Amino acid sequence: PNSLANLDQDLPNYAQSMIPIHSLPQEWLWCESWCSEETKAAAKTIDLCNNPMYKEPKLQMAKRVISGELFKESWVELDDEIRELEIKHHIVASTTEAASLAPV
Repeated sequence: PNSLANLDQDLPNYAQSMIPIHSLPQEWLWCESWCSEETKAAAKTIDLCNNPMYKEPKLQMAKRVISGELFKESWVELDDEIRELEIKHHIVASTTEAASLAPV
């Protein structure tokens, strides 16, 4: 209640009696929880969903999932690039990151 946290699930559940809901083929949304590693190469989008097999923070999972020969850049490289831009343009994404970005 009063939260948008599960809107991607709640909205279709609410609307399914009013409008037709169609499923997309698996390659449109790859998620480690229900898709195999072999199908990742065909994925059009990758959902960084919580996989119950790995109890890990989202950023750790992103570093693990968005890496390897399928990607031109790994999550680590992309994250480093964004962090450099944040520093260059004095942008701070959150209070916890502000401490780590502060000059020493």
